[in-house]
Amino acid sequence: MRLISFFSSFAEAWRDYRADSGMQLANRYTVRELIGEGSYGLTYKCTNEADGSIVAVKQARPSKGEYAKQLLSQEARILKTLHHPRIPGYRDQFEEGRNSYLVMSYIKGDTLEDLIFGQGRRYDEAESVRITLQLLERVDYIHRQGFVHLDLRIPNVIFQEEELYLIDFGLARGIGASPLALPPQRRWRHLEQAASRAFIPAEPQTDLEDVGHFLLFLLYSTFDAKRQSSRPTNASNEHPKSSWKDELNLTVELKTRIERLLQLREPYAHVSEAIADLKALRSLHR
Repeated sequence: MRLISFFSSFAEAWRDYRADSGMQLANRYTVRELIGEGSYGLTYKCTNEADGSIVAVKQARPSKGEYAKQLLSQEARILKTLHHPRIPGYRDQFEEGRNSYLVMSYIKGDTLEDLIFGQGRRYDEAESVRITLQLLERVDYIHRQGFVHLDLRIPNVIFQEEELYLIDFGLARGIGASPLALPPQRRWRHLEQAASRAFIPAEPQTDLEDVGHFLLFLLYSTFDAKRQSSRPTNASNEHPKSSWKDELNLTVELKTRIERLLQLREPYAHVSEAIADLKALRSLHR
């Protein structure tokens, strides 16, 4: 079984060979560099030779077959509907050989993942709430257009001059929409399907729960694991199990709001309710 898995992984890597810098796509888009890799797509920073503009070109992963192409087409349909200055804009779609591509506006900046792990940025409670409010405002717009993002993670948030941009709509769907069905030749990989975010419920509460985890991730950027490990041990000489409520020094008001986002208390009915609640929290501490 391990041998089969090894050869399967090798074949996928070979099929997903990255485009080299300088390579032209559709005789129009010149690849500059690979800027993103997801489960179903590869994203390149490219120059549009028609006007000299910089664009982001996403390629459906060849190893994922028709399923990745369907996801890319779904993403294109959604981006055509969304018109927001902090969300990538749809530019073009094309096929070349057996490959499918989506062209979007390029957003310059650093992902939150880069800022935390690459640059060592730390976010206190006030900053974390401010950033989360920006994210919620983007999510509120998406929900009002009838979609859910379903992949609200730190690699998909870019900062440009302190403004938050939300990218990667590869898993987005219409609210209540069923996930795309895997083609018959891939159904044997049921474990992949069960584990994939592509199959989570397309409901607003899913995005809100992701926002809760996003907020916790920001707050954990200030967490001192060494100090935590030096806490007194219990009678069995083991550190007591801790949750984020124990590990993070948060106000009661913020803990309550995080619990609502995570659906540990009465969940928010709408994103607008969460926005109002976090804004009220900010006003309390000014």
